[in-house]
Amino acid sequence: MFAFTAFATRSVTLAWDASTSTNVVSYNIYYGSAGGVYTNVISVASSTNVTISGLVEGVTYYFAATAVNMSGEESPYSNQTADALPSAVSALAPLPKSAGCFSFNVTGGAGYQYIVQSSTNLTTWTSVTTNIAPFSFTDNNSPNLPKCFYRALYQEP
Repeated sequence: MFAFTAFATRSVTLAWDASTSTNVVSYNIYYGSAGGVYTNVISVASSTNVTISGLVEGVTYYFAATAVNMSGEESPYSNQTADALPSAVSALAPLPKSAGCFSFNVTGGAGYQYIVQSSTNLTTWTSVTTNIAPFSFTDNNSPNLPKCFYRALYQEP
């Protein structure tokens, strides 16, 4: 029995110049999927960068920052910036058996790197190869397994 799944996670790292004000103690990063409409906020202490993960592929996100002073007052929003997250979803397509071994193609975003993992129980996964899409994979160990499951995970650069 063979099952195919594809997973991809996306994150964005933002960096900004520190405020010139001496009483700024933190920053709030606002973001959302519509320009000027921020549905999420992340508070960042005195750091001038943050990585926001768990973003949906294929969506354009809009970001703005505010500075927060010692009294908890926020500055107006900074200039807005946007980032369109490309989709890196992969598809696994079985190929005809070759010498009793199971093979499949991994197609996803051309030039994206994927990790192919296998499991015999859908709980414990083992990385078996890493490659740039599109590519073909043959599991030479598959004739020795009563069942095996595969997945391709997008690996961010």
